[in-house]
Amino acid sequence: MNMKTFSSYIVLIGTVIVALSGNWVLKHYDTLSLYPKSLSIMFGVGWLLIVCAYILNILSPYHEVPPTDRRDNRDVINQWERHRKRLENGFIGIALVTLVLAAFSSWSLVFDLFFLYFFIGMVAAGFLFVMQGDRVEGPDDLNFKGKTKKFLDVIDYRRHPFSLSLILFTLIVGSFVLSKEFGIPFYMEVSGDPRYATDLPNFAFSLSSLLIVSGFIYIINNGDLFGIRKAKQNGMKVLFIHFFELIICGASFCIWLFIVIEALVLHY
Repeated sequence: MNMKTFSSYIVLIGTVIVALSGNWVLKHYDTLSLYPKSLSIMFGVGWLLIVCAYILNILSPYHEVPPTDRRDNRDVINQWERHRKRLENGFIGIALVTLVLAAFSSWSLVFDLFFLYFFIGMVAAGFLFVMQGDRVEGPDDLNFKGKTKKFLDVIDYRRHPFSLSLILFTLIVGSFVLSKEFGIPFYMEVSGDPRYATDLPNFAFSLSSLLIVSGFIYIINNGDLFGIRKAKQNGMKVLFIHFFELIICGASFCIWLFIVIEALVLHY
C-alpha cells in the first residue's frame, strides 16, 4: 500500500470519527450537564487525522499499480447499477421490517433506528455516486472565470478534504460543547412546544453525512480506496455536492446563528 492510499483510509477514518462523535454531542445535549472530556478528545483526534492525512497526501507521490494487478473495483460498482432497484427494494424492506418490530419495543428506538438508516443510506448513496463512472472522466464544459472560478477552486474537494459541511458541522458541535462549559444554554423549546430551532440537530445530522460524502470526492481523486483506483473526475460531481451544501449548510447556518445570538442575548 502506497502512502497516498494509506492517507485515503486515514481521511475516511477521521471524517467518520468527526461525524459520529459530533452526532453524539448533538443527540445528548438535553441529557447532560457537561460533555465528557474524552468526547472532545475523540472529535479532535478525528480532525487531527484529516489534517495529517492531507499533509501526507501532499508529500507523497501516487504509484500506479503494476500491469499484473490492474483490477479496479469501480467496475463492480458500475455493474451494480444493473441490479440497483432490486437491491434497494431489499434494503428498504429490511429497514421497514426492523422499524415495525422496534415499534413494539419503544418509539425512541424507532427514531434512533430511523436516523441510523438515514445516515447509512445517505453515506452509501453518496459513496456509489462518487465512485461510479469512468476512472478518467471527460471535460465538464464548465467555463467559470474571475472571482467565481477562484471561489470554486477554494471549495473544490478534489484538492482538499476541508468541506463547507465539515467546517460548519465543527462550528455547531463546538458551540454545543462550549454552551455546556460556560453555562450558556441553547433554547431549543418554548413551553414544551418545539419550534424551528429544534431542527438544528436534524440539519447537523444531515451535514455529518454530507461531510463524509465530500470526503469521498477528495479521497478517490487522490488515492485508492477499497480496491477502487484513483480517478480523475471532472467538476460536475463536485457541483452536485455543492448543490446539497447550499440547501443544508444554508439552513443549518441560519438556524445555528439565530440560536447562538439568542442564547448570548438572553444570558448577558
